[in-house]
Amino acid sequence: MDFDFKNPLHILALIILSISFFLIFVLPIMTFFVLQDMPNYLEEVDISEIVALQSQIIIIAVFIIVPILWYVLVNKLGTKEIFSRLKLVKDNLGTAFLWGFLAAIIIFALIFAITLALIAFGYDPNELSNIPDIQRLFSPITIFFIVGIQPIAEEIYFRGFLLEKIEKYGGNWFSIAITATLFGIAHFSYGKIFPAMMPIVMGIVLGYIVFKTKNLYSAIVAHVAFNLTSLSLSYIGQEIMEQASVIL
Repeated sequence: MDFDFKNPLHILALIILSISFFLIFVLPIMTFFVLQDMPNYLEEVDISEIVALQSQIIIIAVFIIVPILWYVLVNKLGTKEIFSRLKLVKDNLGTAFLWGFLAAIIIFALIFAITLALIAFGYDPNELSNIPDIQRLFSPITIFFIVGIQPIAEEIYFRGFLLEKIEKYGGNWFSIAITATLFGIAHFSYGKIFPAMMPIVMGIVLGYIVFKTKNLYSAIVAHVAFNLTSLSLSYIGQEIMEQASVIL
């Protein structure tokens, strides 16, 4: 069913979608420019873990609820049809998981190569990742919970809902490029440019494998695997550095 400005339910869905755009895209951009003027704000501000976690849970809920509401209010779809439109299907599940793990390796290799190149050009390694900022807000257990759960919600919103909607107007590669760019913009909230550029690379690969497999589980597996691996390696690296400093 197409959007109808005369339908109150469609207007409600549009308002809800607009609110999600503000929270996911506009607010991070505003935060980015604020942090450019106050670069040490995140280090100095005292935000409790509970408050920070509540904010993350709200965003996770938005990622999931907004697409469902749109499909129900505007497209008049049932549960089975919603899962089908989001490509959360059981068909070729083994292939989807295999592509997911392969994509995670590719993403990791690409971002690792880009990171090494930027470091070689003199960029501060701490400016190339959001992990130090996340570690200031959350305990390790909470961080692993977030990076394990949030990718599922993000994939539903970006490579499920938005990719499906945009693809109707511009084709596969256009929708991949747009959703990948939006995915990068959504990571502006820590005030660093490069950690927002890395998700664009990630988004391109994830969008491609969704079209390749016609299954969103491939992107979910890749995203979760990449996040958990990156976080684990970060903690291992920190532990090695701490031990080395003690020995020295």
